[in-house]
Amino acid sequence: MNHVDVLLTGNYYCDLIFTGMPELPTLGSEIYAKDMQLVPGGGAINTMMGLRNLGLTTGWVGVFGTDFASRLIAEWLTERGIDLSLVVRRDEPFRRITVAMSYPQDRAFLTYNDPRVDTIPQLQKAVEQVQPRLIHFPGLTLDARLPALFAEWRARGIQIAMDCQHRPHRLDSPLVRETLQQIDLFMPNASEAQRLTETATLEEAAFRLRDFVTQLVVKDGANGAWLWDKTGNYHVPALPVTPLDTTGAGDAFNAGYLAAHLTGCDGIGCLRQGNVCGGLSTLGYGGAQSAPCREAVETALGQYAD
Repeated sequence: MNHVDVLLTGNYYCDLIFTGMPELPTLGSEIYAKDMQLVPGGGAINTMMGLRNLGLTTGWVGVFGTDFASRLIAEWLTERGIDLSLVVRRDEPFRRITVAMSYPQDRAFLTYNDPRVDTIPQLQKAVEQVQPRLIHFPGLTLDARLPALFAEWRARGIQIAMDCQHRPHRLDSPLVRETLQQIDLFMPNASEAQRLTETATLEEAAFRLRDFVTQLVVKDGANGAWLWDKTGNYHVPALPVTPLDTTGAGDAFNAGYLAAHLTGCDGIGCLRQGNVCGGLSTLGYGGAQSAPCREAVETALGQYAD
């Protein structure tokens, strides 16, 4: 594998997505969905597909096992020409399966994971092999080894981006603070930012987080997206769409934002492209197979700007 623009790390997921339910299921009852799809998922794969559709080169540090879900997602990626040379193959099941109950306004997940695998040594080797411009983590990743590695990589000109996802960690943890201080772009959604900072509003959360990272990018659903950086605070409204499935929309936003960032766009341009990619992805199922192509993004950007 040659040098890449973005190196991603994180686990695959196999997503079973239900839509068109009248309500959330309750104990002792049964509800019916109007549609369902079995699709590849996980923040790393969703973002990787979005970046590739926008013309960036990518590498993925992941893990597959011998189970059905691993085989299914590996086959799906191979059919689309994804280089899996950085992926570890384990001679045992490595299941990452999520049931998503998706509604137009939000979604709920039920997930099963086999025990995690330490991929940091694998990531270190991959960084030397592909020399990325940016490394992206799809969730808040805490490990005592990472802050020093981040500092080393950043000293070599490699940027670090990290989403948050639903995590139990809080900002009062020394490791959380130390990790955030070595990140260039932190990309939570609004509820994740508030949970991490234990605050009641997005403004309070941003006030606490913005001193830790170079760019604080916050996804706020139908309210659009926000950016806090050294030049100020920026907001761009969401792309007006009628969503079919919001699963993976945040990952699609990340792909759009990072692609714009790496091609030299200013903050408003990055937010706008992130919103377009996130919005268009909700018109299909999942975040990987519905990641929009460059032509669709450029068309929507032209209409969105007007």
